[in-house]
Amino acid sequence: MKRFAYIAAILIAVSCGTRDPVRDLLLARTANLSAPESVTYDAPNSTATVLAVYWDATRALESGAVEFHIDVATDEFFFSGDGGTLITRDLPVSSSPNDAIMITGLTSGQSYFIRVAAVYPGPSKSEWAYLNGSNGKPVAVIPGTGLVE
Repeated sequence: MKRFAYIAAILIAVSCGTRDPVRDLLLARTANLSAPESVTYDAPNSTATVLAVYWDATRALESGAVEFHIDVATDEFFFSGDGGTLITRDLPVSSSPNDAIMITGLTSGQSYFIRVAAVYPGPSKSEWAYLNGSNGKPVAVIPGTGLVE
């Protein structure tokens, strides 16, 4: 009987030791947080100093997103140090399946990288969605000119 109790205690200790309730809660909270899709450069509404982009918000809206977080950077790693510029904006969701933003006051001729995430109550954030080129990889854009591939 002592042997059975010893084995049971080991099994309980091992099973409790591998469970992390905080991690499990965070994973459960973020499992259904849909990211924006199809981040697209909006050429007709962009100028040399204004960058317009839109994205498919359908799945994020269905998942309960309350706003979108947009980063525009001169550095592909979205780092603001070493002379890089990072502009962040938060945009409340609209009822449109294609949410959009216009970032003003940019430097003419400068290349920018764009990423968008859906923000959920909590707050929790989805994975990033990037402005991608024809090869499906993140690319820079020059406002008023187009994608840099």
